[in-house]
Amino acid sequence: MKTRKCTKGLSRSQGEVLEKISENLYLFEDTCNVYIVKAGDRAVLIDFGSGKVLDELAHLGISQVDWILHTHHHRDQCQGDAIANERNIPIAVPAQERPYFDEVEVFWGSRQIYDNYNVRQTFFTLTQSVRTSRVLEDYETFEWEGHRFFVQPTPGHSLGHTALIAEIDGQKVGFSGDLIAAPGKVQTLYDLQYAYAQGDGCDYMVYSLSKMRNHHTDLLCPSHGRPFGETADALQSLESKFRSYLEHRFNINTPSLDVAPRSILPHLVQIPGCSNTWIVISDSGKALFIDYGSPSRTFLYSFEVFFEAGNRLRPLEHNLDILRDSFGMKQIDLALPSHYHDDHVNGLPYLQQHHDTKIWCFENMVDILEHPHGYKLGCTFPTPMKVDRGLGQGETFQWEEFEFQVFHTPGHADYHMGMFGEIDGTRVAFSGDEVGAVEGGGYKSNNIWRNHVHANSHEITGKLYLEHQPELVCPGHNGPWEIGPEEWEVYHDWCLTEQTHWRGLAAPENLEEALYPDHVFLYPYQPPAAPGEKVRMQVWFENITSEQSTLEYELVLPEGWEAQPDRGTVTAEPGKKEIVDFLLSVPEDQSVAYRRQPIALDATLDGVYRGQLAEAVVDMRPDLDWDTGGMDRRPSAAD
Repeated sequence: MKTRKCTKGLSRSQGEVLEKISENLYLFEDTCNVYIVKAGDRAVLIDFGSGKVLDELAHLGISQVDWILHTHHHRDQCQGDAIANERNIPIAVPAQERPYFDEVEVFWGSRQIYDNYNVRQTFFTLTQSVRTSRVLEDYETFEWEGHRFFVQPTPGHSLGHTALIAEIDGQKVGFSGDLIAAPGKVQTLYDLQYAYAQGDGCDYMVYSLSKMRNHHTDLLCPSHGRPFGETADALQSLESKFRSYLEHRFNINTPSLDVAPRSILPHLVQIPGCSNTWIVISDSGKALFIDYGSPSRTFLYSFEVFFEAGNRLRPLEHNLDILRDSFGMKQIDLALPSHYHDDHVNGLPYLQQHHDTKIWCFENMVDILEHPHGYKLGCTFPTPMKVDRGLGQGETFQWEEFEFQVFHTPGHADYHMGMFGEIDGTRVAFSGDEVGAVEGGGYKSNNIWRNHVHANSHEITGKLYLEHQPELVCPGHNGPWEIGPEEWEVYHDWCLTEQTHWRGLAAPENLEEALYPDHVFLYPYQPPAAPGEKVRMQVWFENITSEQSTLEYELVLPEGWEAQPDRGTVTAEPGKKEIVDFLLSVPEDQSVAYRRQPIALDATLDGVYRGQLAEAVVDMRPDLDWDTGGMDRRPSAAD
């Protein structure tokens, strides 16, 4: 679509151009394209550049800017945001990128420069923090003056990059940021590689270009380059080029976007992503999901290996359209996580929020999923989700025409379940990360000691599978596998041998002391607080010995902080957990220059001084927690 310059009466410096695209849509050329959406004398700006756009708005009859909406965090998009702060113009930023606006000093203080194999272009971050007013959550709709801006995640140019799609002057307009600069072209290539020598950013681009094309926009407004129409062809052209390059340079002929569902049994479907998603589809078209995580290993690896301060794993919708169109799925009725790990559960909040999906889980996972800030376990996903039902040991439930039974299956983590049932005449087990294939034959389990593994965890799980002997195992990764009785014997023996190795390696006579780091614990581990507030917390004492045990403790607090009580004595019977409440008081004058303020617990166990066995980190800036928008104070079991 052609644009026309609106030059009469405007003062411009070289390189600064204000153009009219349609009746209520204008473009200002700056360090990036700044788009002005007008409603009477008010406006929303898409990106902000240097801020010079403010000098031109009066020529359009605009007296007030209600919002600045950013597509991503690079300096060319937002270097003028401090001016917006001075004028009290609210700024909304992509949820994934908020730390690059609000906690810039933390980023620059921790960004690796030497021995650096994280080649993400996060060096193009602001040099000083700015104040933001809200986040733009993926897949939400931002409403302003009758306009509805849909937030489409478009990772590639940056990991948290988003596009905004809205109906303006009768046209469906996509504000695409730096996803595309012109038909079949991008502005930069150096932004499209995150891990050293990898094709990850290009893989993201294939995903994002396809998802953007599905919106059928009439006009695309890029951050660099001219607005243009015929958007489907433009996006398809660029996607095809990235597909060709992935195959040429990285020998990748199946981008993450192409990892698709496949039928295993007439009523059982697998999405073989980074972690498997297993879907049971009933005759009525209702679907039961076991896990729903990242579309591919690439989409996890970017966060898993090269985390930067404030980064969060980004859930991305995938494959639901194929399940509807090709597998007869009509409704995502129920989802159950095999365990709490982020690569398995990160898509569950999306299903809950956008598809009204119920979430059930094994009973010992409920609090972790609902209050993830309470724990310091490996692979914890930070977004809280509402659990509709907790399932107990051996509990059987009926869903549609299927009956399932769940069991505690510790080993990989204590917060893990196996689910057994019969599907299409086959005894099936959904095993999560507890059953894995061994190269050369056989099966084994998997353990992460950080995730609360106990001395008999594998023994419990190995015995359970030996007793049930499912014919088809649907694991968390790879598979599925048909496993016979002899192979279950081998698996059981492996589990016992694993524990024998532990006993041979560990010095303490009580193996639990070498395996379980959190038998003395401060809960919640990351409580939110602000200066002058009081926070309800708990001391958890779990007796991991075979005899009655007593903990004497004293809290170690920053200067000026108080706790009531600040010390105590608690006795627990073998295998039992006792809980003591206390109230933590934060001083009115507490600085929030550092977001996390650690506290500790000094312990004496059964008369033996053990020192500071436990700690917690008080979150002094809960307003920066984009998972709750800073409004929900994240109550936990301690409240």
